[in-house]
Amino acid sequence: MSAAHQDGGPTAAGLRLVLAGDVMLGRQAGEVMLREGAGYPLGAVASLLRGADLAIANLECAIGEPGERWQGAPKAFYFRAPPQAGQALSDAGIRLVSLANNHILDYGVDGLLENLRILDAHGIAHAGAGSGSSAALAPAIVERVAGQQRVRIGMAAFCDHQPDFAASADRAGMAWLGLDDEAAAIDAFARALAPLRAHGVRWPILSLHWGPNMATEPSPRQRRLARAAIDAGWKIVYGHSAHVFQGVELYGGGVILYACGDLVDDYLVDPEFRNDHQLLFELRLREDALERIVMHPLFIRRCRVYPANSAQRAWIFERMGERCRELGTGVRIDDGMLVIEPGLARQSA
Repeated sequence: MSAAHQDGGPTAAGLRLVLAGDVMLGRQAGEVMLREGAGYPLGAVASLLRGADLAIANLECAIGEPGERWQGAPKAFYFRAPPQAGQALSDAGIRLVSLANNHILDYGVDGLLENLRILDAHGIAHAGAGSGSSAALAPAIVERVAGQQRVRIGMAAFCDHQPDFAASADRAGMAWLGLDDEAAAIDAFARALAPLRAHGVRWPILSLHWGPNMATEPSPRQRRLARAAIDAGWKIVYGHSAHVFQGVELYGGGVILYACGDLVDDYLVDPEFRNDHQLLFELRLREDALERIVMHPLFIRRCRVYPANSAQRAWIFERMGERCRELGTGVRIDDGMLVIEPGLARQSA
């Protein structure tokens, strides 16, 4: 289990967690970062990330020096970021990352192990991959201050594709989990929650890298599994992989973020899905309950993420409002942000 990080957070009566989608700092993003500096990809939103008690992202690339690619079945894309990406994450205030995804072993076991060393050197906690199956399945636990108390936040992470990346007892890899057998998946969710409960984690987060690219809504299976995870005791289901945002569902006292989109990347922009239009999800928590979700509109341009302008916000607000309402979630606009609150009736943003 990752050691609890205690670099603090602002003392407050509640907690502010910020959850981002995929961070991909390889290929062109890495080249631009080497030219412009480690602060380039995320610098325009760093104050927002650093202002949270804890900022979390899915690290959708290997970080390390050039090395040999994965020797399994050929892939269309291999993502490797230079070592400076660790500094980029740290400077931006990201303190916890999910590693269970289909690119974390793109540069083999050696690349993964170097990645882990770089994250550890920058004090970035991680879950979802490790030196063997026990390490890959181990959750990360982070402590933060809320009022006069220290609160534990924990995360376990799984990925439902790239099964050849799966860790085994004697081989490094990621926490792969097939979702076709829903009963087995739900059992895995319950087993992953047990150590977090044993360590007194108040806010357990289940990170799931799941589903197809450019899907604007969750599948019926994803909805069943996410709800089952909340029923089992998870407080937050943190989904990613689609590269676009999906709607948010409030269920059983928990929060389901089916797909958080991307935070930064170098991907081609699809004219229909407009995957350069993104969101950052801020969860404001009180005691053991959600106070509100504030969704910050973002725009990715030339391997850098920016706060969205008025036209970009309008497109994001319309699409996200529709996607939330389809899940029974009310959304309103407040001070240029989309807001979800428990009990908010379904309404147009």
